[in-house]
Amino acid sequence: MESEMKRLLTLLQTNQPATSAQLAAAVHLSEKTVRSRLKLLAEELTENGAQLIAKPGTGYQLAITDADAFNQWLSETPQTHIPSTYAERVDFLLGYLLYHPDYIKLEELSQMIYVSRNTITADLKQVEAILNLYHLTINRRPNYGICVEGSEFNRRLCIANCLYKNNMSFTSPLQKADGQILFEILSVIFRVHHIRISETSFENLIVHLVIANQRIRSHQPMLYSDSARAEMRRLVGDKIIRTAQEVCEAIRKQLGVAYSEDEQLYIALHISGKASSDSQGKYGSNLVISAQIDELVLKMLNAVYEGMLLDFRDNLELRVSLNQHMVPLDIRMRYNIPLKNPILSQIQRQYAFAYTVAVCACSALSSHYGKDVPEDEIAYLAVLFALAMEQRDRPVRRYNIVVVCVSGRGTSQLFLYNYKRAFGKYINRIVEATVFDLEELDFKGLRIDFVFTTVPLNISLPVPVYEVSLLLSDKEINDYQKIFENGDGRFLSHYFDSRLFLPRVKAQTKKQALKTICRAVGSYRSVPDDFFELVMKREAMGQTDFGNRVAIPHPYQILGGGKFVMAAILEQPVFWGHHDVQVVFLISLAEQDPDAEDFYRTITNYLSDPGLVDKTIATRTFHCLMDCLQEAARR
Repeated sequence: MESEMKRLLTLLQTNQPATSAQLAAAVHLSEKTVRSRLKLLAEELTENGAQLIAKPGTGYQLAITDADAFNQWLSETPQTHIPSTYAERVDFLLGYLLYHPDYIKLEELSQMIYVSRNTITADLKQVEAILNLYHLTINRRPNYGICVEGSEFNRRLCIANCLYKNNMSFTSPLQKADGQILFEILSVIFRVHHIRISETSFENLIVHLVIANQRIRSHQPMLYSDSARAEMRRLVGDKIIRTAQEVCEAIRKQLGVAYSEDEQLYIALHISGKASSDSQGKYGSNLVISAQIDELVLKMLNAVYEGMLLDFRDNLELRVSLNQHMVPLDIRMRYNIPLKNPILSQIQRQYAFAYTVAVCACSALSSHYGKDVPEDEIAYLAVLFALAMEQRDRPVRRYNIVVVCVSGRGTSQLFLYNYKRAFGKYINRIVEATVFDLEELDFKGLRIDFVFTTVPLNISLPVPVYEVSLLLSDKEINDYQKIFENGDGRFLSHYFDSRLFLPRVKAQTKKQALKTICRAVGSYRSVPDDFFELVMKREAMGQTDFGNRVAIPHPYQILGGGKFVMAAILEQPVFWGHHDVQVVFLISLAEQDPDAEDFYRTITNYLSDPGLVDKTIATRTFHCLMDCLQEAARR
């Protein structure tokens, strides 16, 4: 059955009568052509348990006389899915153009999917945008039509990422058969060569092999220059090349597809980019890191120090972990090989601070490779930074506290003993006092940090006051340990100033917003004349918006004149490059800032809580902002 007749039959199966004019409009044919096709369709239907009834003034309607015969005929007739939505048409056009090397006219494409030429033209804008992401273009040639131009490598990447959006989502029986055989081949060979690879990456590798089989069978091979071959061999190493050769030989024997040397290098690149770093064996049993990779890792750690004043440069364990991770990542970045991170959202949510650090580190990678680092890759690096931050020994700050207890001396001593036992490592000095002593107590001279009391206090004191029970409960111990470990957020006053707060900034773009904010900074702080340019230079280097409508811009380099934050709330959200932003913290830090990690951890806790951001935007007051930040600091 012709495709036009199939489309007409689909339209008639709605059980509603349709006129020849309606049918002609739906399939973009003339009424005369439609009537001709309907005549042929009626003959086939009569032989297969149905009739096409023409009613004057009403139109054509399908009548089934023998349901079993009709259904059997339908099942034996190859069905071609006709894309009906915008997304389906884009996928169809993308697939057709990627798989067909020859020119095709827009009129031919419109006839294939029964839409107008104008609709095809509009859909091709999205198709072209997708192709451009893979450095592919649509070439338009008068009287010939259009075709996709670009390297075979990029064409295959685009096919894998756009047409196989879910790994192993094969549709044809040949693809499914290939996929099962490839699964068995890879499982055996990887086990022999001790290649470790995640399940997601394993499935993605099978997809690329299925695509390679299709392209080789249709005489669309990979072709590299001599210099490109030499570079690939250097990058992937002998072990991975031997593994790829064995895989390709097994494919030849079992599927009859012959892989050239260039195709084998293509597969080696994918194996190397997807295998875990400890299974590379590139230089023998021990992974040896090249000087170039180690230098790049040092640039990442320097970027974190310069951008966030967090110093991991002497952390040898983190440096080794990053080096190991960078070996396959280097290949993925060079050749745009994607690696899906199945727990991306969980990492961004549960390790938000580490993710922020990783984004800063990746600014060095973006500069080195000349492209953005994908979020999936940033999340993998965030885990390494999270482990490093958990394992390194943070200096335990010791506090001076006042305890107020009105019971007898014996009870008071028990109260003091309980505090020393529960919080001993956090306490430098405990001052015992009565309610009456507090008014005369020299809080500044004694450097008191907190007051803990078993009775309500009706006086104002210059430090936080916590009312507690005489015998500390487990919950109280846990709550106050968090306060001792994370502080109470008073360090925030070293950064924020009510004069450096803009409740309503009018801006249409990121640049407009930053120019207004930087100009306001100059009214209260001594900053260089090129302060705005330094901030924009940092923006050009990498991401400063991390979701939830918050951006954390800062100058390209650390400036003199002390640390400060200019906080601003925009009138309306502004697209910042990755996300819409409405709350901006323009940060300028000082050298050797002991509170830098606590500061960034607090900001990260804040931006990870939509409720705190909503409250800030709704209220638009400095007092509310500080309350929200204090709450974030206590977490």
